[in-house]
Amino acid sequence: MYPGTATVLDIGGQDTKAIQVDPAGIVESFQMNDRCAAGCGRYLGYIADEMNMGLHELGPMAMKSTKAIRINSTCTVFAGAELRDRLSLGDKREDIMAGLHRAIILRAMSILARSGGVRDQFTFTGGVAKNEAAVRSLKELVRENYGEVTLNIDPDSIFTGALGGATFAWRAVVEEGKSAEARS
Repeated sequence: MYPGTATVLDIGGQDTKAIQVDPAGIVESFQMNDRCAAGCGRYLGYIADEMNMGLHELGPMAMKSTKAIRINSTCTVFAGAELRDRLSLGDKREDIMAGLHRAIILRAMSILARSGGVRDQFTFTGGVAKNEAAVRSLKELVRENYGEVTLNIDPDSIFTGALGGATFAWRAVVEEGKSAEARS
């Protein structure tokens, strides 16, 4: 999809992956969240449930924020408790949502750092890449930590992993077919 990609961040429902690839697309480094689904799409789903909202409403609400509230909890369950505490203190829902999105991306940034950081070009995939508040937080944090890089996000980013798997399978079949012909 993006042949110039050097760094990939994939945030799906249950995991976050940071991948470094060489110019030929060969994986050089692969890091993945190692404990739970905190900082993944399921985290956002849990927060949407806590707020009695649809998952699709979180990003647009966070985009209305005037200041992101710092969320300290990386645990999904504890973040829900912190969310309720923040609401009871009178913090605005949109500012809390902005803080939650930033917390997710901060977690992803630590996984990216373990994989070797962000190199130009940078591609963001997975279902969370469709969330405009997550994309905004990612752009801000990448700019703060790595400067200006090209950020690729495909509108169908949720299917990128499946497309990659299908491409590898197709190549294997084609290569196997060539090998079988050579043996004949």
